[in-house]
Amino acid sequence: MMNRFFFILGLLFFLLPAGGMAQSLSVEDLRFGVHPDKKRLVLDLNKPTDFRSFVLTNPNRLVIDFPEFNWKPQTIDNISGSAVTGIRQGVLEPGISRIVLDLEKESQIYNAFLLPAKGNLKDRLVIDYGDVRDKANIDKRFGSLSVMQAPTPSKQALAIPKAPTPAKKTRTKKPIIIIDAGHGGVDPGAIGKGNIHEKMITLGIAQRLKSSLEATGRYKVIMTRADDRFIKLYDRVKIARRHEGSLFISIHADSVGRADVRGASIYTLSNKASDAQTAKLAARENRADLIGGVDLDVEDKEVADILLDLVRRDTQNQSRFFANTMVDSFNKSSIKLLDGPHRHAGFAVLKAPDIPSVLIETGFVSNPSEARRLTQRDYQEKIAQAITKGVDLYFDRLAKYSE
Repeated sequence: MMNRFFFILGLLFFLLPAGGMAQSLSVEDLRFGVHPDKKRLVLDLNKPTDFRSFVLTNPNRLVIDFPEFNWKPQTIDNISGSAVTGIRQGVLEPGISRIVLDLEKESQIYNAFLLPAKGNLKDRLVIDYGDVRDKANIDKRFGSLSVMQAPTPSKQALAIPKAPTPAKKTRTKKPIIIIDAGHGGVDPGAIGKGNIHEKMITLGIAQRLKSSLEATGRYKVIMTRADDRFIKLYDRVKIARRHEGSLFISIHADSVGRADVRGASIYTLSNKASDAQTAKLAARENRADLIGGVDLDVEDKEVADILLDLVRRDTQNQSRFFANTMVDSFNKSSIKLLDGPHRHAGFAVLKAPDIPSVLIETGFVSNPSEARRLTQRDYQEKIAQAITKGVDLYFDRLAKYSE
C-alpha cells in the first residue's frame, strides 16, 4: 500500500505540470542565517520571479508560493538555529508550487524581498523572520503572486507533502508499526472506580505490544510515548508520518457512563460516526488536545488537496481492511467484543492521510470488573498477543493479494 502511495504521489507530482508550458523556474539552493535581531532565509533562483509568503499557526509554518518550479536543493547544512523543523514542497494548483517550512514556535515575517543577480550571486528571494513583534500584523502577506484558488489558513497544514523518491522508501526492509498509547501526563483519560487511569492501562498494553511485535522479528516498532507524558493528538500523527509508518495503532480504554457495558472494539476514520456512543467517544477523545491549548476542529478541514484526497481514500480502505482483520484476531483469541465491533468516527488521532490507522478500545474502565482486568499483566499480554496476530494476518493477506 505504501509503495502505491508514493507511486501515486510521485506520479501526480511530476505529471501535473505537463498540461501547461514546460517549467523554467528553478529553486537552486536554500540557506539560513541567524542574526541577533532576526533569522534570514535565502532562496537562490535561476531567474527573476514573483512570489507570495506568509505565516500560519496551529501548527506553525512559513509558506512560500512561486510559479511552478524545479526543486534542486538536496541537503541543507545550515538549518541549526533557524527554528525550522522540517521543509517540504510540491504543487499547490496548476501553475503554482508551494514550499512549507515547519517552525518550532509561532513566528512573524518582518520583510520579504527579491534581489537581482549580481556577479556570482543568483537572483534571490530573501525572507527575514523571527519572534512575533507585532501581533496585529502577523497575518501580513508579502509579494504579489496571484493564486487562483487561495486556500484558507485552515486548509494548509497538510496540503503540500514533499514527494519522496522511491529509493528512500525502499531502504526500510521491515514494516514500521507505530503504537500510540492514548492520553498521558496531565491528561489521564478516563478514570474508573478505584482511581484506575486509562493512561496507565494504555501504556502497559502498548509496552507489551511493542515487545510482542518485536519478538516476531518482522517489524520495526515506534511508540508515540514510552512513559507518562502528554502528547498532542496532531503530534502523534506527525510522529507516525515522520517515521513513515506502515500501520498506526492507537490504544485506549474509555468510559461510556454505564457499568454494564464491556468488550473491545476497533475504530477507523469516518466523517460520520457509526452510532451515537461512538460519536460521544470521538468527541471526548478529540477534546484531549484542548488541555494543551489546541483546538483540533481545524484539522477536520485541512486535507482538501487533491493529492491527499486520492491517497486518503486508499488509506481508509486499507484501514478498514486492517480493522476487519483485527476483529478476526480478537475473536480467535477469545477476547470479548462489542456487538458490531468495527465502528467508525472522526477520531483526530486517525487522520494521517497516508498511514492505515485504527483505534482499539480494549475495554471500558466504567465497567469495574473490566477495569480491574485491564490492569492485570496477563490480560494486557493477551490483548497484545491478539493485536500482534492481527498485524501478522494483515501483512500476510496483503502479500497474498499483491501476488
